[in-house]
Amino acid sequence: MSSPNRSRKAILTVFALFLLPVIAAWVILSQNWYEAGTNKGTLLQPPVTLSSEVDTLPEGWKLGYIPPENCDQTCKNALYVMNQVDVAIGKDTDRLTPVTFHDNNDQLSDYERDAPQITPITAPAIIRELHNLPANTLFIIDPMHNVMLYYPTHSDKEAMIKEGKNVLADLRKLLKLSRIG
Repeated sequence: MSSPNRSRKAILTVFALFLLPVIAAWVILSQNWYEAGTNKGTLLQPPVTLSSEVDTLPEGWKLGYIPPENCDQTCKNALYVMNQVDVAIGKDTDRLTPVTFHDNNDQLSDYERDAPQITPITAPAIIRELHNLPANTLFIIDPMHNVMLYYPTHSDKEAMIKEGKNVLADLRKLLKLSRIG
């Protein structure tokens, strides 16, 4: 093989090696085979910024829940998972506060008895601001009062525990990357 043919082959090989990843990326993105994001919850785009009654919220990150008037099995599972996430977050437990939001003070005694580690807050205005969230969901509120991720709740305890692991994974990632709260 002559020297010019060898040089031409080497140049074409190098060019192909650089072009192949670009073409592969273009095909993957154009066919929607790649799902962006590593979060396990449903991302709110844009996040809901709480504007009213934020002075009633504790400092830092919050894991929130709006329980129904009568706490059924799904509600009890959600409260259980909130407690477990607060314990499992480990050294960052002081950065996270699990909270429940209520319309009035009549419900508070039941929830204080069933879930003493969860902070109950009477905040009807916050509940109104979160009306677009699906009912019976857990959600994460950052220190700047933005609701950014939410998670479904389940009546099956095993399914709810799996969802709790998703909440925990996302919270660990957020707390690790966050410099606030």
